[in-house]
Amino acid sequence: MDLIIRCEGFERKFGGLRYEVRRSWVVNGNRYETARGWEYDHLGLQTAAWQDPGRGGWYFEWTGERVSKPCRDLIHTDGSVGTDIDGGSPYLPIAPSLPHLIESHALTDTVATWKPWPMDSLPTSAIELLDSLVEVPEASWGSLRWRLSDTVAVMDYDSWDHKNPRRRALVWSREEAGHRQVQAVLDGATS
Repeated sequence: MDLIIRCEGFERKFGGLRYEVRRSWVVNGNRYETARGWEYDHLGLQTAAWQDPGRGGWYFEWTGERVSKPCRDLIHTDGSVGTDIDGGSPYLPIAPSLPHLIESHALTDTVATWKPWPMDSLPTSAIELLDSLVEVPEASWGSLRWRLSDTVAVMDYDSWDHKNPRRRALVWSREEAGHRQVQAVLDGATS
């Protein structure tokens, strides 16, 4: 019954929602930008669902990000959003809820036009030195955290590398004040 209620609730609340998420980042001095579509649909009676022996409850697939990938986008009856990594692994939660995921996407899209700093240019400890950053609880959870000011944005998250697990950070700035603030912290971290 929980599975049917969650599927119907998903369809009523999110069914047909469509948007693109722009992303920007710098690797080895090169700026990269992408835009990927997200679709909030399930396949009606054709929607695949699985029992979750580890967490209890059920999870089902939905369309999600429109890219070729080996994994599925999943929703659990506990409300969390997840994946199965390779199309056959156990449920792996990635966000506590669809609203959290949508808010994180909105921030990712917003900062895509800002200046991205090289990935991991600032260690997590140095990021704490950036003034006036406020956590955005609607877009943050245990494995991903957004912090913002008017001119600086930071998203830090747990890497998916099981051999070398660590916290990674992406930083963006806008306007001269934001660029100077990040550069000052970067200079202090490298001296």
